[in-house]
Amino acid sequence: MNNTYFFRRLQALARIMAQRSGCCTYFNIITAVLGTLGGWSAFGVFFFHFENQQAGIWAFVSGTFAATTLLIHILYLRHTLESWYTAENLAQIRLMGLLGLIAGLIGAGVYIGLAVSHDDGRPSMDNIATNHYFMLIWALLTLKWGASLFGFSHVYRRRLLEEYHPLLA
Repeated sequence: MNNTYFFRRLQALARIMAQRSGCCTYFNIITAVLGTLGGWSAFGVFFFHFENQQAGIWAFVSGTFAATTLLIHILYLRHTLESWYTAENLAQIRLMGLLGLIAGLIGAGVYIGLAVSHDDGRPSMDNIATNHYFMLIWALLTLKWGASLFGFSHVYRRRLLEEYHPLLA
């Protein structure tokens, strides 16, 4: 099995998940709404109530990536993506998603190492301010939303290039 087969299958899956209408589109929008609300509300809870600033910042970043993903989903569904963004803008958004993916991956590796080296026990309400597993969870969610933003902005960019050609080419 070579890499081109894997990437073709991955692109086919991304095309199915990025259709303009249908249950997949609404599933993507609902999960992005939940990701946005969950990330931004967890920011307030972790940052201010539990005084776990690192988990709060990761939650805010995760919610921001989810909100950006939600925005491009809604714009694409309403056929207004091309009036808001150009193909170059979507390439920049794709780069932002890649940076979120890499940051989440590095953060997850660091927090796994810190949790093991500090011998953190199970996460509980008693150690919510100091346990590294809470930070790990939000780093993984940042990785997820960064990957989602990367993938969907890439698919929407390709569709934008296929569907809308300039009049003077």
